[in-house]
Amino acid sequence: MKKIISVAFCLLIASLSLSSCGKKESEDAAGMQAEKESVKVLVAFFSYGGNTRKLAETAAQYTGGDLFRIETEKSYSEDYDKCLEETAREMEENARPVLSSHVENMEAYDVVLLGYPIWWGSMPMAVNTFLEEYDFEGKIIAPFCTHGGSGLGSSEQDLKKLCPDAETFEGLAVYGSRADQAGEEMADWLEGLGLYGEDQDREEEIQD
Repeated sequence: MKKIISVAFCLLIASLSLSSCGKKESEDAAGMQAEKESVKVLVAFFSYGGNTRKLAETAAQYTGGDLFRIETEKSYSEDYDKCLEETAREMEENARPVLSSHVENMEAYDVVLLGYPIWWGSMPMAVNTFLEEYDFEGKIIAPFCTHGGSGLGSSEQDLKKLCPDAETFEGLAVYGSRADQAGEEMADWLEGLGLYGEDQDREEEIQD
């Protein structure tokens, strides 16, 4: 995985610090560590079959972040073929499904880890609704997804279009069939972002 965190994460730290410039080097180092520890993480996810939820729970466990599930007022059909029809129609119509869950204090978060399954080559339209509901200016968004062979599809590009004022980072793509075995991949990704908790056990994974 490309190293993408070093510059952008330092920019976040700098933006959070009120007096980072002009301090002595020793004070800078101590201040940077304090700022890093104060970064607040939200793990927001949309999940249909449960695979993305498993990844999200692992991400929350490894970062100490708050877990938030993106839910729609109208549930998708449990019949897979019917669900495909419903989601294809949403994509064609560029629909924005109404959400039944909302983040009450989005302004409190510095980093949003955004999880979703890949539907028709990108994010579910409900995730678009979520992204358009809040102001992500100055925040970091890092996506992770489950997929059946398409990787992240066009979701990273679509994310940047929806949130042009956010700092977006390279995402993590995991095959849905091995979501409950992806703890190591998640840990490596989070470590690259500078968000992996040093006190976490890398061998421990969410199982359900």
